Amino acid sequence: MSMNNTFKMSRFLLLFKQHMIHNSKLMLFSAVGYCGVVYIILVFAQLSRDLEPLDTEVFLNALLAFASIFGILYTGHSFPAFRNKENTITYLTLPASVFEKFLFEFVNRILVMLIVLPFLFWLTFNLEGYTFELFNGLGFNPVGISDFMAMDNPVEKIPMWARVMIVSASFLVFVLPFTGAAMFAKHPLVKTLFSIAIIIAFYVTYIYILVEPLGLSEYDIDESNLLLFPNDEIGGFQMLTIVAVVANLVMLAVAYMKIKEKEV
Repeated sequence: MSMNNTFKMSRFLLLFKQHMIHNSKLMLFSAVGYCGVVYIILVFAQLSRDLEPLDTEVFLNALLAFASIFGILYTGHSFPAFRNKENTITYLTLPASVFEKFLFEFVNRILVMLIVLPFLFWLTFNLEGYTFELFNGLGFNPVGISDFMAMDNPVEKIPMWARVMIVSASFLVFVLPFTGAAMFAKHPLVKTLFSIAIIIAFYVTYIYILVEPLGLSEYDIDESNLLLFPNDEIGGFQMLTIVAVVANLVMLAVAYMKIKEKEV
């Protein structure tokens, strides 16, 4: 059903309600599976430390790894209705606008994921620590907000533009598989990762040919004439930040246009 692209909260909330009704069991099993995998790996990590309780540093490193891996897996399977023709037709006939459907997937697959995965990891990490404390008697200090406040904050030493660049680049890590899921009907994550690998390989090869075989590195270039390239650290961060932000916006626009294209 083709509708206008205006936003109406009642229709938007209806999408969430339908999602919970049809996918509540799958979401529960997925959450349990995620926590189970995290728990098992944390157990092996503590065994490798001679049962010494895991600390805040281990928590942060493991959180980054698990959130990245499982976050990519989750966002890479966005728009599940597009995996077969029958579900696609049903999805497209939902009484909601294209923008509402796109926004629902964006919120559910990226924003909610960025909250739920770290929270579940925090619960599992502390559960694993308390479980080992019952058996080995070694004191376990649960990880909380106060632990992060007490840590030396290296972020304060990073320039503002660098912080924005890191956040934008991290967000792009999840936006890319999200867009790939809107573009590819079959095996979206595999095809997305393959496409990214091909693009990166192309540009690396292109730059290598310019620098080495063509001898571009031997030319003495006046950096003041390179208007599009920065000549200091701050300028470099600014350029990379702009590139990352633009890439996020372009990828989200592509995902939106793919949904709109299917509606026609």
